[in-house]
Amino acid sequence: VKTVLVPEPVDIGRHIVHALLERGLDVSVVDFRLDGVDERARRIDTQIFSGDAHYDQLGRPDVVLHLAWRDGFVHNSPAHIEDLPAHYRFIENLLEGGCTHLAVMGSMHEVGYEGAIDENSACNPASLYGISKNALRQITSLLTTKHGATMQWLR
Repeated sequence: VKTVLVPEPVDIGRHIVHALLERGLDVSVVDFRLDGVDERARRIDTQIFSGDAHYDQLGRPDVVLHLAWRDGFVHNSPAHIEDLPAHYRFIENLLEGGCTHLAVMGSMHEVGYEGAIDENSACNPASLYGISKNALRQITSLLTTKHGATMQWLR
């Protein structure tokens, strides 16, 4: 049974945690708030954006699903740009520690318009949120390639 770490599940994350547990997976969760998270999930008490969160502390999961994002519905919040280095350090720490499979939540805002998109849609973000998500996608691609890990960008 694979272990899945789901950092900072927002509402969608709580549903993902429940669905993974229903499939018999071993799920660990890191979040600022754990209320509403399925009680069957293992809780890990660490700050993933402190720069100190390392793969071993997180239980060396087989797959990391990274959903964490602040101010997602405030498209031009400066937090998007300010938090980008913390996302980078977290992902780099995971990969340097031995993580081999990383899935990260993206956004249609990377593309820059509302409407149908697919993996071939060109990115031209039109908000700080979209710019930051697109930058994180590119950073994650570079880091996973460098470390020989699998990356899935989820839109």
